[in-house]
Amino acid sequence: MKRGILAVFVAAVLGVMGLAQALGTPERPIIMLFVPSVKVDVIQEVGPKIAEALSQMTGLVIKPVIAADYAAMIEAMIAAEGDTFGIPTTDQYCRITMENPGVHARLAAVRYGYPYYFASIYALREKGFTSVNDLAGKVWAFGSTRSTSGYVIPKKYFDQLGLTFAEEKAVGTHTNALIAVLEGQADFCTGYGSPPNPPAWVAETMPGWRWEYGMYPELWLWDPIANDLPSPYYRGECVDLRAAIAEEVKVYGDIWELVRKVGIVGTVGPMPNDCIAFAAGFPKDLEDKIVEAIKAHIRSPEGLDLWSRKGFYEWYDVAEIDDSFYDPYRALAGYPIPER
Repeated sequence: MKRGILAVFVAAVLGVMGLAQALGTPERPIIMLFVPSVKVDVIQEVGPKIAEALSQMTGLVIKPVIAADYAAMIEAMIAAEGDTFGIPTTDQYCRITMENPGVHARLAAVRYGYPYYFASIYALREKGFTSVNDLAGKVWAFGSTRSTSGYVIPKKYFDQLGLTFAEEKAVGTHTNALIAVLEGQADFCTGYGSPPNPPAWVAETMPGWRWEYGMYPELWLWDPIANDLPSPYYRGECVDLRAAIAEEVKVYGDIWELVRKVGIVGTVGPMPNDCIAFAAGFPKDLEDKIVEAIKAHIRSPEGLDLWSRKGFYEWYDVAEIDDSFYDPYRALAGYPIPER
């Protein structure tokens, strides 16, 4: 009888071990979740290429899945049982960990050398908005109510100022929000902001200088005194939401035509960048292997071309982090800070 019980026990243990070893095989692929935060068609093109590259680098079968929307991304990460990793936005990650504290971040995005980002408030310059207070009673477009820079933090900011609007329109993605402004369907929109890149001579004459949050958000991009583009000598590079529209949509003109049309009324932030997060119970050895592969891939020319593509997530590097990296954002958004 004891031998029979022992045999059943050993079989069960071996079955569990076999199941764990099977993760990352065709029978049980690892799921890589992508959030549709920018251009869905670009994410659908680039996401599978990244997953395939990571599969080749790790020897693991990694299946790319583009979530239907922000809510679906959150639900999938909360419910996943040790076989999923993904790229949630900052706010999504914090919401996920409130429901399932076993979900954990390992890498944060680095964009143009910055581990943080912010929300920008975009409007047509012809509207004549000179401050955030001018937006009261207007129509606001944003991607999703679950978007960190599109809605969550701007909404908190607007509420603190006591601003209310004629309409709040969720239109799916950051780019859709700016298109709504360009098409006259909204007076302003909110979406991700990015530090302006200076002209090349700045690095030569002012080594180590860089834009930091709190400086004029359109430095090198727009001359507020002349109310025009800077001269070519002083003109830098725009890499914010306007650049994504110029790159992917094109019908609204090149980037400098868009900068002429669309200005930044204000910014909200800063906020820690989005992350690579793993589901609760994900095997540590496989997790480490994927983390190292992501670091190597994004630092390769072919990987950087994918991760940094406009219309995708525009990541230029990653930094190793842990869950505490998001505590300042939790405090800003009013979310509880976990006990550790």
